[in-house]
Amino acid sequence: MAIIDIRNHVPQSKNIYFLDCNVLMYLHYTNGSYAATTIYDYSTLMTQIIGTHAKIFITDVLLSEFINTYIQAEFHRLARINGWPHSKQYFKQHFKLSPDYSTVLQEIEYIITRQLFPVCELVDCGFSKFGDKVSTVFNNANTFDFNDRYYAYEMSKYHAFIVSNDADFSDISLCDIITNNQAMLTV
Repeated sequence: MAIIDIRNHVPQSKNIYFLDCNVLMYLHYTNGSYAATTIYDYSTLMTQIIGTHAKIFITDVLLSEFINTYIQAEFHRLARINGWPHSKQYFKQHFKLSPDYSTVLQEIEYIITRQLFPVCELVDCGFSKFGDKVSTVFNNANTFDFNDRYYAYEMSKYHAFIVSNDADFSDISLCDIITNNQAMLTV
């Protein structure tokens, strides 16, 4: 496994990529307060990947994570602006019944159907086959993130590059990681 600087990677048509949730947020959540250079680097790579006609895989677990992350980010942004409580109770009892929530769902549906599905291939992970391998995701409590470990396990089957800014991937040994996270690059 290698950690590759995003600015040094040149996509090839034979490559397969998996974009982590944080990268999807950089590319599609326009209300995020992400650094312009971070967005630029990942956007440039995405454009290059699409231009080479390389494959981009997306899974149901990733879609679920992206949808939930997007909704929560937008809820907290609107709560800040409108002075709402940031509580789970307010989210469930008020926000989910509001026109704002409907608007957020429409945005996400548009992103998935019009921006992701045209360029990504939905792959079936076959979670039931993960079975006895589940213990492999618990090998480092300091960087434990079940989804990240599961993504690495699944994408290793395809020899896919994982594109992520998440330092939890720094000790993943199953796949090459493409990043602009300086902490990961200096390890």
